[in-house]
Amino acid sequence: MSYTEQHFEAHIEASLVQAGWQSLPNTAYDRASCQLPDELLGFIKESQPKAYQKLQDQYGAETDNKLCKRIHDEIARYGLIHVLRGEVKDRGCSFKLVYFRPRSGLNPDHAELYRFNRFHVVRQVHFAGDEKSIDMGLFHQWPALVTMELKNQLTGANHPER
Repeated sequence: MSYTEQHFEAHIEASLVQAGWQSLPNTAYDRASCQLPDELLGFIKESQPKAYQKLQDQYGAETDNKLCKRIHDEIARYGLIHVLRGEVKDRGCSFKLVYFRPRSGLNPDHAELYRFNRFHVVRQVHFAGDEKSIDMGLFHQWPALVTMELKNQLTGANHPER
């Protein structure tokens, strides 16, 4: 059996899915915003429905686009870590974009919020047209936390080809 990048990708993906991650097609990734917009919005709608509804009352049909743009702009301005640790505010509404693991089980509300987090693996994440991609991206809700370019030196695949 020859071991190719695709075999290694499939093995990593299967291991992550077995550990509770969700596999998404590369079409779920939006290159312009560097987000998984459906996952980001799904997380917000499920974990913070009142704040989302309040924003939707103001933006109407444009809510999803405006919120994704606000988050993208906040990351561009302050950086990903700052945004993940804090909140994104828009028109009087505040949104958390991650819930960290509670330090103890004393507050069941924190444990419940932590369960809203979503972890995803996406293979062949295209970042510049259809011809350039990274082998794998590991996402938490929506930002890529880790990207991987897999190489097999035994088959000569040790330099970026794409």
